[in-house]
Amino acid sequence: LSGISCWDRIDEDEADLVAAEVQLDPNLLPLVNGENDDQVLRFYWLDAYEDQYSQPGVVFLFGKVKIESANTYVSCCVTVKNIDRTVYLLPRETEIDLSTGRETETPVTIMSVFKEFNDSISPKYKIMKFKSKKVEKYYAFEIPDVPAKSEYLEVKYSAEHPRLPQDLKGQTFSHVFGTNTSSLELLLMSQKIKGPCWLEIKNPRMVPSNQSFSWCKVEAVAMKPGLVNVVKDLSPPPPLVVMSFSMKTTQNLKTHQNEIVALAALVHQKFPLDKAPPQPPFQTHFCAVAKPNDCIFPYDFKEAIKKKNAKVEIAATERTLLGFFLAKIHKIDPDVVVGHNIYGFDLEVLLQRINFCKVPHWSKIGRLRRSNMPKLGGRGGFAERNAACGRMICDVEISAKELIRCKSYHLSELVRQILKTERATILPEEIRNMYSDSPRLLFMLENTWTDAKFILQIMCELNVLPLALQITNISGNVMSRTMMGGRSERNEFLLLHAFHEKDYIVPDKQVFKKPPQKLVDEDEDFEDQNKSKIGKKKAAYAGGLVLDPKIGFYDKFILLLDFNSLYPSIIQEFNICFTTVQRLSSETQKRAEVEEEEEIPELPDPSMEMGILPKEIRKLVERRRQVKQLMKQPDLNPDLYLQYDIRQKALKLTANSMYGCLGFSYSRFYAKPLAALVTHKGREILMHTKEMVQKMNLEVIYGDTDSIMINTNSTNLDEVFKLGNKIKNEVNKLYKLLEIDIDGIFKSLLLLKKKKYAALTVEPTGDGKYVTKQELKGLDIVRRDWCDLAKETGNYVIGQILSDQPRDIIVENIQRRLIEIGENVINGQIPVNQFEINKALTKDPQDYPDKKSLPHVHVAMWINSQGGRKVKAGDTVSYIICQDGSDLSANQRAYAPEQLQKQDNLTVDTQYYLSQQIHPVVTRICEPIEGIDSVLIATWLGLDPSQFRVHHHYHKDEENDALVGGPAQLTDEEKYRDCERFKFCCLKCGTENIYDNVFDGSGRFIEPSLQRCSKTDCEEPPFNYVVQMSNKLQLDIRRYIRKYYNGWLICEESTCQNRTRRLPLSFCRSGPVCQACKKAVLKPEYSDKALYTQLCFYRYIFDVDYAMDKVVTEEERGMFK
Repeated sequence: LSGISCWDRIDEDEADLVAAEVQLDPNLLPLVNGENDDQVLRFYWLDAYEDQYSQPGVVFLFGKVKIESANTYVSCCVTVKNIDRTVYLLPRETEIDLSTGRETETPVTIMSVFKEFNDSISPKYKIMKFKSKKVEKYYAFEIPDVPAKSEYLEVKYSAEHPRLPQDLKGQTFSHVFGTNTSSLELLLMSQKIKGPCWLEIKNPRMVPSNQSFSWCKVEAVAMKPGLVNVVKDLSPPPPLVVMSFSMKTTQNLKTHQNEIVALAALVHQKFPLDKAPPQPPFQTHFCAVAKPNDCIFPYDFKEAIKKKNAKVEIAATERTLLGFFLAKIHKIDPDVVVGHNIYGFDLEVLLQRINFCKVPHWSKIGRLRRSNMPKLGGRGGFAERNAACGRMICDVEISAKELIRCKSYHLSELVRQILKTERATILPEEIRNMYSDSPRLLFMLENTWTDAKFILQIMCELNVLPLALQITNISGNVMSRTMMGGRSERNEFLLLHAFHEKDYIVPDKQVFKKPPQKLVDEDEDFEDQNKSKIGKKKAAYAGGLVLDPKIGFYDKFILLLDFNSLYPSIIQEFNICFTTVQRLSSETQKRAEVEEEEEIPELPDPSMEMGILPKEIRKLVERRRQVKQLMKQPDLNPDLYLQYDIRQKALKLTANSMYGCLGFSYSRFYAKPLAALVTHKGREILMHTKEMVQKMNLEVIYGDTDSIMINTNSTNLDEVFKLGNKIKNEVNKLYKLLEIDIDGIFKSLLLLKKKKYAALTVEPTGDGKYVTKQELKGLDIVRRDWCDLAKETGNYVIGQILSDQPRDIIVENIQRRLIEIGENVINGQIPVNQFEINKALTKDPQDYPDKKSLPHVHVAMWINSQGGRKVKAGDTVSYIICQDGSDLSANQRAYAPEQLQKQDNLTVDTQYYLSQQIHPVVTRICEPIEGIDSVLIATWLGLDPSQFRVHHHYHKDEENDALVGGPAQLTDEEKYRDCERFKFCCLKCGTENIYDNVFDGSGRFIEPSLQRCSKTDCEEPPFNYVVQMSNKLQLDIRRYIRKYYNGWLICEESTCQNRTRRLPLSFCRSGPVCQACKKAVLKPEYSDKALYTQLCFYRYIFDVDYAMDKVVTEEERGMFK
């Protein structure tokens, strides 16, 4: 659609498309015959809403109902009333005296529990009427001392009456469960409603038109939850009305409020939920434009619109514009509203402006009629979500964050990455200028229209709606919540349904006073959830095992094996479930917490029946397997193939995040012992696999959580595959369900440190040939906080290192490229956008304590002061470090790209980019490559090399203690390579002798090194001066010990070189943070390991027995004796 003006493609007969025109008889509900031939209201529910405070016990279900006469679907709202609160009281063994807390002799019966509830609890909490009965229930969760199976007193009472407190205890009962369960949850659980589906409402009541409570075309009331039933037959979901919209705002110069000046929306009346999206994805559109108070419309604007044959509503004021928008929404009645950053911006601004302009019927934005506007702008956009209830909001920004990796999720970046085109942006401050003439104003409207189209296309490309529907049907939650991201609620509902069906009492929702939530960075994996506890607290339990990497460059084939879905498989393999694993009693737990020991529970007995969690995961895995089988059918139509593909993806997403709800402390099903047991087994399995591979005489060079890298030392691809399959079969023999698989083969690999490597992956094309593709993991150039220039340079260097060329050619190419880049940067020949650095905000900008020293926060504050869209937690900010004439530190000279364009006194800080962006990236990549060091790189880039002295990476192998697999496998020469040699001056001739071994020479010409002075004329053997040598050795040893105790710390960052003896107070996971650059960690200049190795070296050069063993054969030893 790109070349055509957007006004050209509007259908003439669009009036036929509007379902809103269907005439309905207000006195009749569109009923159909139910299963028992009674009249029922059959409707497909999509969204649900409850207001626990003003309307407790009531749930509104929104959806679509078929109007047979017009053969179309219209919106429908069913109010389910009288959903009772349901609580369970756990009887004590014997009664307790509440005043003293002592047990009495009186045994407790269910009758005595009822009596206490009836006589003292219900009057106290003003529960006038309740029903109760004895039930048998199971319990398997984290409250200690609750029996696994017991009788409970189930009490049901009207939700009009208040909740009971969560911690209520009585003489006869020790716990009360279910006090704060929401009406919506009770309805979904009791009626087994799992996500959007067809429902039948028995005995539905009409709603008189003067009492209607929603904006839907059909309204009905179900007087009790039992009248709502899921329809068994699986007819497909009805088509939905989808509306995507985009708007332009400008800031009022006086009030500094955002005002809405233009809106464009695209509508499709029959958007299928279970098929490929229609082409084009919209049928009609509408567009409206108002003007800022201090502007006027161009004089020929109406003419221009006529000429273009464009349908544009010209509104005199913003109030008229908003009134028109609400009227349109009401008429079109969309089921799904699609936008970009709706929750972060659009909805809040719309509601604020509607409120400010006093536009009537604000609640048409959603489907419930409401008079009072909720309080806007709270944390988490709670009010905005509720305002649109009944219409599902699809925010493509949130969906993209869940489904793809992107350097930022701004609309322009998403359009570039997903739709592969460029988007023209109009900045908020340029909007006023657009009113200067008609072509510009039309350009602005077309731009708004195009944005709405892009948003809709992104939603279709990512299959957001079908995927959300599948996930919701699997998990059994509410679809509008699925589309807001957040996986923990999905898992929660899946488990709630499963445990509810098996008569378990489920854990109550805990109320957390959450500190401002740290957003999990996209770079973090979901399995790292246990790390993202607030701040840098110690992890609650040990996570996956990361084997120490054997750092270096490998040019033979490397095998990468990984376990398929490790954690879900472990849960199934060992039957790990709330119901099967015995947790510790409360005393043992407390003791373990005090001693800070990790108590790993025992594995369940293999003969035990399968628990609920493994059963649910198995169901998901088997369903996925079936779907993948269906996808292999030869003549499958593309629609069905897509449907299956979406289904298998939804099943995979759900199964893989099931472990997450055990280890996420805000989850309802948080069970630290289970999570710890799963990761413990994971570590054990990885270690065991490593040992097995080593027994096959192969070298394991790295492993991480569920994968392992093996150096095959082979250059024959077929052999490598054979080897891979052999290892695979050996490992898989040991387990029933766990499966290891060949995940990839690397032709060459540059392994830098844990979680950081670059490789050329091999993709076989058949007949022994293959193509290679570069893969990067965890390197600086994958991260967003390096500029594109540094990333591209790094990419080039990696490409060179991984190529098959000889070493000296590689070094030469890198040298040539770096010199060229250095010159281009200085001469200003690099486009400005190459210097942009992107960083995500983890908090709202105003919540950071040190705004000045964090460049992205500093720029975010400036953006927010300019009006227009506000940046908030989770957004990505772009900035450029500039020279502004001041002598502030680089971090305080960050500016937004648009500031650099407009302000003449700003220029790109070339020195910063060469020394702090390109240099560190290239240096880290080239670390294992001989012939390139940081001084050389600095020289090539045209920097002052004296700032980059080669410090012998103060024994940088701290974190890689196991350099090439631990000291045992190193030769003595390698082990003591960095040690200082022992020097002793000959007392006769004064020549300095250097000792680094017991013997000198080799083969037949070997002799003790203390036998003669290194000066050939000197006849004096150093043997004669043992006492003096001993003194010299002692002085040397003292010198090293003193050096160690001096405690100098040095910054790891080669460009910083801060050296201090003061230990700072701020720490991160890998050590104390350098106070000078705030980026890297301080490491001891002389570490305990270096001291230990030096002392071992002194022992080694005088250890005659050890040296004899190395050089003397058995027979020769006899001769010596």
